[in-house]
Formats: sequence, structure tokens, C-alpha cells
Amino acid sequence: MAEDKFLNIIAFDVPHPPNYGGICDVFYKLKHLHAQGAKIIYHCFYYEGHNPPTEELKQYCEELYFYERKKSPLSLLFSSLPYIISSRNNMELLDNLLKNDYPILFDGIQCCYYLNHPEIKKRFRIFRANNIEHAYYAGLAGSEQNSLKRLYLKREASKLEKFEKKLKGVDAILSVAKMDIPHFEAYGPTHHLPPFFKSNFVATEVPQNKVQKQVLFQGNLEVKENENAARYIIGEIAPLTSQKIVIAGKSPSAALKKLAEGSQNVTLIDTPSQEKMEELIECSQLNLLLTFQQTGIKLKLLNALESGQHIIINSFMDDSGIFSEMCEVADGAEDIAKRIDELMDKAFSLEVKKERHAKFKRYYDNDLNARKILDLI
Repeated sequence: MAEDKFLNIIAFDVPHPPNYGGICDVFYKLKHLHAQGAKIIYHCFYYEGHNPPTEELKQYCEELYFYERKKSPLSLLFSSLPYIISSRNNMELLDNLLKNDYPILFDGIQCCYYLNHPEIKKRFRIFRANNIEHAYYAGLAGSEQNSLKRLYLKREASKLEKFEKKLKGVDAILSVAKMDIPHFEAYGPTHHLPPFFKSNFVATEVPQNKVQKQVLFQGNLEVKENENAARYIIGEIAPLTSQKIVIAGKSPSAALKKLAEGSQNVTLIDTPSQEKMEELIECSQLNLLLTFQQTGIKLKLLNALESGQHIIINSFMDDSGIFSEMCEVADGAEDIAKRIDELMDKAFSLEVKKERHAKFKRYYDNDLNARKILDLI
């Protein structure tokens, strides 16, 4: 690199260890920017129930700062700002940003409290658009049964939609999803930059004696959209096929466990280790990935594309046709069950995996995508 490129990054959570989907992009973006020679001043929020501050991040940073997220009920009730943003208001962050004049990457709308501060507006500002956040919250509200949670999600969606207008005039927007580009182009120059994630791109063949004749659905089952998808699989798809279906994920509810127990061909694995989850993804004959909310890109799909065998997705999992090139696409319980039966006895060859990797790497190349960020500054 001809010259050192310095960059401030504001992260909404501590990204080490990268132990859930949204934070993986944050961690591997940091890691690969560092690998490409970026000099990073890292600003990171932490809060109860999530990763604590850690010195592990120092190896990727010139400077490293942690800020406690302020969880205030008053802010939740009375602030005109979205709670995910107002709770990340910290004067120490502003003071540290003003110590230099380097570009700033706001890694998610949660980090944008100071986006339009008079001194910050003079800087080169990059916004990372993980999804259309207000649409995501509205979707969550639509499926929430608890009336208080539903009210919170609706209010947050409304506030987020209003706050989004503050993006107008940023120097660059990095959209995780290709399908979101037309939406964000109204605010500034928008680039498709897929999520960063742990990737080796080594196409290895799983010995046939290790491949399990089963369908895998996996995800964080604390997340409502994943639980809803799991319920759909148990209630609508499982009765239409005799194939074994495994649902694996973090912290399934008691109700979901009971539902799975009542199904003859569904097994639920509660909070498997990372090693077990990787084994399930790699060795299941078929990965089934469903969502009923077309927002962002799901890390579990990327993991399946890299190491899995056959993959079925529904249309909501696709992103402007990118994933339909690499997966079977099926909608509706009958069509999905039919595809499951067709693929269960179909071998998945190393050649097919190599072809899929070649298509995959056209978009998902961590080092190339890190260089795209540095080329902007």
C-alpha cells in the first residue's frame, strides 16, 4: 500500500468472540481491514449479556476504546431517537473521534448518534447498512405476540424510519444486501459490500460414510424470525416428508421444544457447541434455510454455502438472484417437502462444491472487499 490509511470504526458491540451472526461481519471486517494495512482506531460499545471488553482486539488496532452502552428506561420511553441509537450516546466517544481527522466508518445505524455533529460532518463518513432497519423492526413487530414488546418494536420502527433521513449526505454507504441498494441510493453513493465472515474457501469432500441422511435447519432460536421458521418446518413441512429433520440452535423456547417432541421425524438440538454446529452443517445431506422477512443477509446461509452439501432456500433468503445460482429455491411446504425427498438420495460431489465456491467468491471475498473500503478513503 502506497500510504498508510487511517480509519476510525465505531462498533455497536464487542466483536470478539464473533459468536452470533450480526457481530461476525463486524469482527471479520476489522480483521481483514487490518490485514490489508489499515491503521484502525477502534471504538466499541459493550453491555450486559454480551461480550465484555477484551484486549484480544488490540492486535488489529492502533488505538482501542470501549464505551458502556447506557440502558436507560427514560430514554426508552421519552427519547425521540430510536433506543438502539440513544443508548449509544457517549461524550467520551465524541471526544476521542475529535482527536484526529481520519475517516469514520459507522458500523451499523446503532452507532450513528454523532453522525451529524457539526465537527463530524466535516469528516469523510462511511455508513455500513446491515439492512433496512426500520423494515426489520416492523417485521418483528408483526410476528410478536407479547403486546408490550410489539408496541416497543412498532415505536422503534417508526423512530428508525425517521432517523434514517439523517443519512442524507454521507460520503459512502456500504450495503450488505444488493437488493437494498436502490433504497439507500437516496441518501448517498451506495456500494454492494457483502458481509465479512470466517472463510477458508477450501472445497473439501465429506466422506460418504460421514454424511447424515437428514435435513438441518439452524439458527439462533432466541430470534423470533428463526423460531417462526422452525415452527413452520415442524408444523407444515415435517408432516409431508418421512425424512429426518434436525433443528439446531441457541436457546429454543419451552414451547418450541414441546412442539418438536410431538413430531415423529423432528429432532431439536438445544444450543450445540460451535464444533457440533459446524459438523451438522458440513455432514447433513441437506441444509434448509427459511425466513419470512427479506432483510439483510443471513450468516447461516454463507456458512452452509461454504461447507454444506445440498441447500434449499425460500425466495426471501435470496438477494437479487445471487443465491439462486448456488441453491435450490422452493416456496411453500409442499414444494419444499418434494425437493427434500428428491435431494436426500442425490450425491453432492466435490466438483459441484468447487463450482459453487467459484460463484460464491465472485461476491464473498473478504480481502477484496476490505480493499474496496480502503479505496474509498
